[in-house]
Amino acid sequence: MAAAFVAGLAASAGAFAQEAMAQEAPAAGADLDLLERRWHKCVRQAFSGQPAGLPTHAAQKAALAECKTLENSYVSAMLVAQAAEAEARRQGKPSIGARARGWATSLLSYVVDPVTSWIDAWRK
Repeated sequence: MAAAFVAGLAASAGAFAQEAMAQEAPAAGADLDLLERRWHKCVRQAFSGQPAGLPTHAAQKAALAECKTLENSYVSAMLVAQAAEAEARRQGKPSIGARARGWATSLLSYVVDPVTSWIDAWRK
């Protein structure tokens, strides 16, 4: 009886914390890292708030269930980002990763070429 009361109390406290974090969660197009960190934080807090006698598997399921709204917002934002990247690839625009590689390559050419020419001049 007491264990059920404690479990119910922990679940309601976890749901309250989850709602507070979900209200802070930005829209679907927001920073994926922030959404992921918030979801992981919610899961960790919900798992640590589970009753001690609860089996690990049950505690994990309960923690994931408590943070379902944050998980849904994170997954939907990730799907939106993937769809936008796929659309950009379809239209022939380079992805963010490709643009970053291009920028790094051009930056390296400004550094590597002069250094190699200085080394070659020094060797002669």
